[in-house]
Amino acid sequence: MVALSQALLNGVVLGLIYVAIAVGLTIVFGTLRLVNFAHGAFYAIGAYVGLVVAQTWGLGAGFIAAPIAVAIFAILLDRFLLRPFYAKDATSQILVTFGIALIVEETLKLIFGATTQQYPVPAALATSFSLGAITYPAYRLLFALGVIVMLVLVWFFIERTDYGLIVRAGVRDRTMVQLLGGNIRQASTIVFALGAAIAGLVGAAASPIYSIAPGTGFAFLVPSFVVVVVGGLGSFWGAVLGGLLIGELQSVTTLVFPPAANVIIYLCMALVLLLRPQGLLGESEVIRQ
Repeated sequence: MVALSQALLNGVVLGLIYVAIAVGLTIVFGTLRLVNFAHGAFYAIGAYVGLVVAQTWGLGAGFIAAPIAVAIFAILLDRFLLRPFYAKDATSQILVTFGIALIVEETLKLIFGATTQQYPVPAALATSFSLGAITYPAYRLLFALGVIVMLVLVWFFIERTDYGLIVRAGVRDRTMVQLLGGNIRQASTIVFALGAAIAGLVGAAASPIYSIAPGTGFAFLVPSFVVVVVGGLGSFWGAVLGGLLIGELQSVTTLVFPPAANVIIYLCMALVLLLRPQGLLGESEVIRQ
């Protein structure tokens, strides 16, 4: 029971990482109809920026620098490379964003080498909390709480701000929003930068928990796409539900039968696609462009 409780907590932490990445993926897809295979690269860039800055100015400075650097990188991508592909088919989008991800990975290898790195947990947070019969690292609990707060803020932005209103309306009918005077292009750029910044911040915050390497972005990207499919394309709460479900499945399976840990999530995705093709909380209606 102690081992199971530990695995469940680890599943929550892992699931929240998937949630944070998947939320960025799903709001970008919902707004821009962009299948972004470069999203994992945002996570990796944030992890390395946070690592470099944290080694000089501390972990807090790394948490600030990472999302800012990644958001700037995403805005430049949006402005100078990706815009012509928003209206193209999914195959073109996958190819160009996959190419960007590969370029980022190879660039990180040239700068930092191919070895894994990990930022040590600050001494003040290198303690554990007693949760009944188990003890759990304080940093992991703080990380989980921070991701939850961040997700609440993202939900508030989408549901309670003018830009969020334009975004949600743009998902339904981009042409009508533009005819009514809504600046869907500016809102889309903000959403793209926001999704990238979330991935970058999570990458920096998770670096004391999980080691980072140039290929780390792909390691988290693929399960996050599974999360998006399971939860439902374009659904915020679908990403939350799907991320926690996949994180728990992977963590508990690792405890029970480790060789199946990476297989179980794809079986789950296949089952969802068979029974509910639009995802657990996705919508089956056709969205007009």
